[in-house]
Amino acid sequence: MTDSVTASPEELLPREIGEPEAASALFRRRDFRHAYAAVAVSELGDAFQYIALMWFALVAGGPLGVIAVRLADSIPALVFGLHGGVVADRWDRRRVMIGADLVRGIVLVPVAIAGLTGHLPLAVLVAAAFVLTAATSYFDPAYGGLLPALVERRNVQQANGLVRATADAFSVGGWAVAGLLLAIMPISAFFALNAASFFVSALLLVRVRARATADAGTEPPRIREGFAALRPRPMLAGSVAVLAVAVTLSSGTWIVGVPELVRSTLDRGAGSFSLVAASYALGSICAGAFLARRPVKRKARASMLAWLLYLPAYALFAVAGSLGVALAAGLACGVGQGSAWVLINSAAQEDVPDRYLGRVTGLISLVHRGAHASGLLLVAPLFAVTAPENVFAVAAVAIPLTGLAGLAVSGRAAEARAPATSRSPRS
Repeated sequence: MTDSVTASPEELLPREIGEPEAASALFRRRDFRHAYAAVAVSELGDAFQYIALMWFALVAGGPLGVIAVRLADSIPALVFGLHGGVVADRWDRRRVMIGADLVRGIVLVPVAIAGLTGHLPLAVLVAAAFVLTAATSYFDPAYGGLLPALVERRNVQQANGLVRATADAFSVGGWAVAGLLLAIMPISAFFALNAASFFVSALLLVRVRARATADAGTEPPRIREGFAALRPRPMLAGSVAVLAVAVTLSSGTWIVGVPELVRSTLDRGAGSFSLVAASYALGSICAGAFLARRPVKRKARASMLAWLLYLPAYALFAVAGSLGVALAAGLACGVGQGSAWVLINSAAQEDVPDRYLGRVTGLISLVHRGAHASGLLLVAPLFAVTAPENVFAVAAVAIPLTGLAGLAVSGRAAEARAPATSRSPRS
């Protein structure tokens, strides 16, 4: 038998797919409607929880408390991300998603009770954030592997665009609604709202009937086979590497740098920062909506090129002297990263065989979430020793160069593989 680590079996080679449908046509698919609604509901709950989590962390531990919670909701991706992909390729993906939703809902119940009683220490917040992201590390690969079964591979970009646009719209809407709800309920009740959203999501997923178990063969799936599936796809492999570096740089500068820029350079408060955050979400919504309507053929390549938008975006942050300039910068960042995220996931779901898809989407999720932790550890401390505009100026060059370098290396690798591929029976 051919070893999938040292060779490229026929089942791993790229293959052609049919013409895509219109995005609106996807809602005629019963299973996609339920999965779409499940993700939308849980995203709305996450918007409420984010406000409560960051507020209680700040009250309990100050800025260090916020950093501790942010690390706790990033590090589990590094620990469980690859295993989540293995589970998605071994077990029924729909059931894995339901189980992850139930775990996330259950863990938030005692957190909500503790908040409502006034006894919610930082350690509980950190532990809850860790468990929530650990469960998400199993949900995301299962969802990524299930989506092609819901809409067919030819329609995954439209589906991902719709979900991305909706998720970000619900985040912005959730933050706005949260401000109104705080007039009638305590902020700790937001934990209960998110717990309820996960339970509703699980109920919606129960109604999904699509075949959701990968054909894993006679042997249990192994992590290395997920990496092997990228071997005949140098562009996809390159886009994953670019995602790791670009998100490390962008998240490390955004999480600390944007609030500091708004406070120290623009001399504005939390309200202005929330507007910049909303502009990022708006950019991501626009990217998702556009990609839901305009299919891209070379998705992995386009995902690397999307990072070029950080050149004007972070250059604007570096010279920002007004809130309007910062809002334009946030919008461009959202378009860039939103596009990269939709395209890289769609490239994998369109081209990677179902047997390995959970592990590949698990790797992408691991890289994306784990890079937030590396950004906090490696990039964010720079703001303690230099002005925000200097860090943004360097990042404005470094992030686009990362995309271009990944594209160049991947292109050479693809050219080197071309002769061998042309001799294969599939050529």
